[in-house]
Amino acid sequence: MSYDSEKAADTNKVIAVLEHADASNDDDNEVFRSNVAGENYRAVSWYGSFALMFKILFSVGVLSIPSVFSYVGALPGALLLIGFGAFNTYAAFLLGAFRLRHRGMHGLQDMAYVVGGRWYRELVGVLFIVGYDLVAGSGYIGVATALNTLSEHGACTVWFAFTACVFSTALAMFPKLAQIGFAAWVGVISLFVSIFILVVAVAVRDRPAMAPATGEYELGFYAIGRPTFLTGMTAALTIFISSGGTSSFIPIIAEMKNPREYKKPIGIAMGVLNVLYMVFALVIYRYCGTWIASPALGSAGDLFKKICYGIAIPGLWISSTVNQHLAAKYIFVRLLRDTEHLQSKSMVHWVTWIAVSLACGAAAFITAEAIPFFGSLLGLLGAIAYAPMAIVVPMHLWLHDYGHRRREGFRGKCQWTFHVAMLLIGLFMTVGGAYAMIQTIIDQYAANLVSSAFSCADNS
Repeated sequence: MSYDSEKAADTNKVIAVLEHADASNDDDNEVFRSNVAGENYRAVSWYGSFALMFKILFSVGVLSIPSVFSYVGALPGALLLIGFGAFNTYAAFLLGAFRLRHRGMHGLQDMAYVVGGRWYRELVGVLFIVGYDLVAGSGYIGVATALNTLSEHGACTVWFAFTACVFSTALAMFPKLAQIGFAAWVGVISLFVSIFILVVAVAVRDRPAMAPATGEYELGFYAIGRPTFLTGMTAALTIFISSGGTSSFIPIIAEMKNPREYKKPIGIAMGVLNVLYMVFALVIYRYCGTWIASPALGSAGDLFKKICYGIAIPGLWISSTVNQHLAAKYIFVRLLRDTEHLQSKSMVHWVTWIAVSLACGAAAFITAEAIPFFGSLLGLLGAIAYAPMAIVVPMHLWLHDYGHRRREGFRGKCQWTFHVAMLLIGLFMTVGGAYAMIQTIIDQYAANLVSSAFSCADNS
């Protein structure tokens, strides 16, 4: 063997040893370890992570965006989608990069602990649990709406929602994200097909299905609308939330086989998501104008309403499943972290997991049915939970690690100013959005638009 060949072989051996050592160190610093006996939670591939990330965001939100355009108009609506989509994508990459620099993070609450201490961790932890569990409850309501549509209100709406809760909880009780990864793919495909059919159906009609059947009518398509502060803030909040669930990406990355690959699923998921949002929203608004149903699946007439809801049921159901699983997983890890029971197959492991899964399902169902203004509650939740988790905390993380750049020349000052400005925008979204949604709830009560708790009424 020549000297060059021997040198190359020795170099390859050194690289292999270093890579092995680096992988071992990575494993030692992760909350879930792949080299221990028991349950191996680190089993999600990067494309499986894409399906989970995309399904969390591509859910009930896509059904409400077209109606938002009727408030603000096509151009402002498109700009809001582009702006919030780009920013939420950037914030998601910030979270992934922070996790890579600070190993062992399971969720946003761990990151909050690094930059703000115990009280910050507890606050973010509560926001995470409440936020994702109530979004799971909205999925129950969505499934109930679909079943009401298909059966023409064949049973009490509460029973339909309870059925959704039972099936969602049963699937969410699989302990590893990799085990529900296939379901995420099914959910993505079913909801995409459903909305694609809706888009084609509204485009081929000579007039919107909800418009008067005969005579003249005003379509209500505007390039620029004239919203009030209340409707404008509600529209901005709705569009922001549709891609603002990026805090869910961190526990998904924690269960990836190789957490270093986080950029691929985030980039693809956010890119595809925002393109689909733009296309679906603009086409539906172009052909329906102000005659858009809420949710949007009812905008093409009774027949297509049943077809679209029938196809969308797996997507709505699995949206609840993934969100409920993440809320339960946070509690589970918090209770058993750094104990032998976290990844073992012990009685403590299984009893804890089953108990928190059932508790999250019950809490989501009871809250969704007991609060008569649950839809507006979700908007309020978006302001006080998702805006801090998707904007304020990621900007705080960057300032914690790179705040010194304000003293490093013009470019550094610009970077620091940008992140401070976005943090302030996050605070504005929190306060302004909370005000808008509280006022909306007050107006609903004043107009007698609020139903009763545990109502059997048809919600289709």
